[in-house]
Amino acid sequence: MTASAALRQDPDLCKTRFTCVRLPDGRVGANIQGWNRPIRDDVLDTHPHGTIDMHDALVHSCNAYFARLAVKLGAEPLVDAGKRLGISLTPSASASRRVRDTLPQVGYGQADVVATPLRMARVAAAVASDGVLRETYWKDTSSPPSNADRFLQPDAARLLSAYMRDVVVSGTGRSLRHHPWRIAGKTGTAEISGHPSHAWFVGFAPYGSATRRIAFAIILEHAGYGGASAAPVAGEIVSAAALAGLIQ
Repeated sequence: MTASAALRQDPDLCKTRFTCVRLPDGRVGANIQGWNRPIRDDVLDTHPHGTIDMHDALVHSCNAYFARLAVKLGAEPLVDAGKRLGISLTPSASASRRVRDTLPQVGYGQADVVATPLRMARVAAAVASDGVLRETYWKDTSSPPSNADRFLQPDAARLLSAYMRDVVVSGTGRSLRHHPWRIAGKTGTAEISGHPSHAWFVGFAPYGSATRRIAFAIILEHAGYGGASAAPVAGEIVSAAALAGLIQ
């Protein structure tokens, strides 16, 4: 969501570079001026990502990058993108003020960010369909909903599509790189205080030329890491969808 909010504001923000370093406690992440709490990447990230752009940050799931990008954007673009996508960034009515207080954490999906799997699948579908955001329904049909809204410009959506494909080819979703269908996606690990993290994998298939696609969002509660736990489930769903003729 943070990447899409940035591209909605200025497509050239994909070139913005931030640095991910080793923190004094040995973890990988960043200290952001004005915020006392350091941003830490996953404990499995043993090497700093260095100075990277949006592509590499998405591929390697760098919390430090998206925290810094959120601070650069400010609260309003994030709140606006959240409203358009149906993703809650704060439980309070004063959304912008609350988001402003937790900008770095909101940038990589922590703090008060709440999203259902259906909403996240909708985000993936918008990226897969050149930025067109469609309403979602629980409905047994293969026909796309008629009402749609442009969320991203086509070039920005295609850019994110390519980034998500690279997540699978060479990034945190690479457990799917040999899948017979070209899958594009983004891993996520939602931290739960005192409990194992929730594992996420959001994406679509097939990437590239296709007449029919599916979008999906997998969440496995307390299952750990998205790339290790949720991504393989997505692979099974894509295989089943292919057998059912839902992708071509």
